[in-house]
Amino acid sequence: MKSLLIVSIIALHIYPVTTAKAETTELISLSTTLRNALRQNPDLKSQREGIEIRRAQVRGELLDFEWGIEALARYEDRSKPQNTREFVAVGSISLPGDDERIFVDENLTSRIGLTKKYTTGTVVELGSRYSRLENTLNRTSSSSLYSPEYETFTGLTLTQPLLRGFGRSANLAGVDIARHEVTSQELLTRLQAMNIVAEVASSYIDVVAADRLLSVRGRNVALAEQMLEQNRELLESKEGLEADVVAAELVLYQRQDQYINAAVDKIARINALFALIDRGPDLDRKTRLKPSNGFFSASSLKDKRELISYGQDQRLDVAYYEGRVEIGKIIVLRARDSTKPELNLTGTAGVYGLSDDGNGAYQEAADAQGTEWSVGFNFKMPLGREKNTAAIDEALAQLRQAEIDLSKTKLKISLEVDTAWSRVDAARKRIAASKKANQLARKRVQQEQDLFDEGEGDFYRVIEQQEILADTDEKVVLTQAALSKSVISVWLASGQIFDRLGISDKDVEVALMLANQEDN
Repeated sequence: MKSLLIVSIIALHIYPVTTAKAETTELISLSTTLRNALRQNPDLKSQREGIEIRRAQVRGELLDFEWGIEALARYEDRSKPQNTREFVAVGSISLPGDDERIFVDENLTSRIGLTKKYTTGTVVELGSRYSRLENTLNRTSSSSLYSPEYETFTGLTLTQPLLRGFGRSANLAGVDIARHEVTSQELLTRLQAMNIVAEVASSYIDVVAADRLLSVRGRNVALAEQMLEQNRELLESKEGLEADVVAAELVLYQRQDQYINAAVDKIARINALFALIDRGPDLDRKTRLKPSNGFFSASSLKDKRELISYGQDQRLDVAYYEGRVEIGKIIVLRARDSTKPELNLTGTAGVYGLSDDGNGAYQEAADAQGTEWSVGFNFKMPLGREKNTAAIDEALAQLRQAEIDLSKTKLKISLEVDTAWSRVDAARKRIAASKKANQLARKRVQQEQDLFDEGEGDFYRVIEQQEILADTDEKVVLTQAALSKSVISVWLASGQIFDRLGISDKDVEVALMLANQEDN
């Protein structure tokens, strides 16, 4: 009888393989699975596009400080009554009511200029104005030199805000906000990557657990087969009962059903993992998929207080909300700037040219035929300030909200680490208890099997103890899986999930870049 038990133990390792009818075996590596998730996860691809959107917004804000061109062209044709002075000017002696009293004015004016705004708020405009003037006065007056006359003006105009819009901080507020938004989006992308890595690692643990539970169920099936064969031999030798054979067959079919359920569950766990890495199923079931990594250990975990402190300093969501606080400060600054009155210092310097043709007018301007310079102030202040006050109140409320979110995040980190740590501690105790129970159950199975082999035991007690042993085997697997998932939660809560799973910042960046390139 003892030889049969030895044969059954050997069969334990054979049954799962033969039952799966696998032609090949594919080992699923955790590190490869994690990197595939970083490359292929659609949520991360979407986050990457969000970064590109924010970067484009920065470029858009900086366009306000690029050189620009302005152009204007206008034709005017006016006919208006002449006054007495105009009569004299044109030498007219026409009586009131005659056509000669109508003053005709035809003008063609064009203007082109380059403008640039600097981060100090200074606006520089370099432009040229061109005019063709023809009217009753220069057309008919004996004193008129040019008919028509061409006039040009080329000059430089500077406008410097002294209150509203003064200085770099006020003018670059939009750029600074957009740059902070880029950083925020990058942090959100990394946070998403961390959550996905943690989810993939947890899903991988589910696959490990499902694979080991399948092995446990396979061992139970093999034991049931050996017990059935043993009872059949006893019946043939007149030492056993037919009822024991029937009972052994029943146990076998029940355990085969349990094995099938475990096999289906493993497929479901594998497919759940594949969904995270955008991989399709093995429809033909010709490949036996098996995880190459096992459960995680909690031996390397740091002290809980140290983990909380580390998480509050290093977690990316803390950096994210710190960035939101900085954005809030900039918005407050911009809102306060908008409440200031407008006081602008303006200055203009340029040269005029007048001639009977356009080229000549520009030549005269180049020779400084006429000059102009001016300096002055422009002041503007709205009488009602309620709108501006409301903008400041809104900005301050947003800043306070960001500060509250930052404080809340740090508190959340301490609670998350504490919760995950308590689960680790509980899982450790459960593992110790389940392993002890498993040892005792294994001993009881051996005791009952020995009694049965000697003809003094009871078949049903052997089956009962086998079921208890199988249950403890599964408990050991499930508690190890629970511990592994709790360890992953501690790594995630303390912000060290990448380091613990061997994912570098370069891996994340490269993976995201590859994901973006694949779409293009």
